[in-house]
Amino acid sequence: MSDEMRQDRSTPDEGNVSASGELNSFAYKWCWGTVDLSVRRAWNPLIAEMITAASVMTELWEHVLSPRQRADLAEGFVAEDEQSGRVAAAFLAGVSRLGEASPSRMVSFGPGKQSSPALDGARTAWREQALQAGLPLPAAGARVRHADPEHIAAAVLPRLTGCDCAGYVDGEQCRNRNHQGLYLAAYALNRHGADILHADTVAKAYRATGGPAWDAVRAALVDAVAHHVGIDARNLVRLVRPESPTALTAFSRLVSQSNSLSRRDASRGFASPHDTWEVVSERARLHAREAVSRMRVAG
Repeated sequence: MSDEMRQDRSTPDEGNVSASGELNSFAYKWCWGTVDLSVRRAWNPLIAEMITAASVMTELWEHVLSPRQRADLAEGFVAEDEQSGRVAAAFLAGVSRLGEASPSRMVSFGPGKQSSPALDGARTAWREQALQAGLPLPAAGARVRHADPEHIAAAVLPRLTGCDCAGYVDGEQCRNRNHQGLYLAAYALNRHGADILHADTVAKAYRATGGPAWDAVRAALVDAVAHHVGIDARNLVRLVRPESPTALTAFSRLVSQSNSLSRRDASRGFASPHDTWEVVSERARLHAREAVSRMRVAG
């Protein structure tokens, strides 16, 4: 049986990497990242932009940051070594947009409530194919609970990166000291300035996560980013143990920069949910190298 046939027969909630290196899940590829109808291709898959952000972080770490800056970031993570800090930073930059894989955002297909014949047509085509692929979209016209993506990411990410403590499943931070770094990192991903997410805000956001079906989609996205970076997502707890939110301020700024650069030319379209994982991964690395190179020249 070919890899393509294996992929087509896979179930939506699979998120592991097969022996061949191909990700089995298919539904997660239909989460949209950037929608732009000014070009032939209307949208990029969210996962393509997530792994591009991870690659941008790697490029920034290796070619832009000074040795002192790299050491400071690793120290802020309380990472065992600089290599652990680099890999963790790339992974976290990639999963920082995880909260966008939620019912409320996916049903909008595009920024705000904009509407046009082209957008409506693209939305209809996307929805039909996404449902066929197994993406658990709400029924048309259904009321959907909303929460900011960064709050959703903070609510769900620790459970996908090593915190398996019973009783802490609604965004509440567990009391295991070994897991506190996971929560600090998740809360730091989309901080604005000195703002720090409040636990109550995160707990409320958990109600908008969409339930087990969406949990499976997000697990597949996390595993895809981890595969791209080269780690096991559940081992993040062993890589980083930040001790305070303020220690991650510089990291938060780099996450924002990585996401900005990963989406700068997204309107050109550089991936499709029909592409193989190898193609998407290579395009993401190329896109990241080009984006950082242009930034360095402009700077």
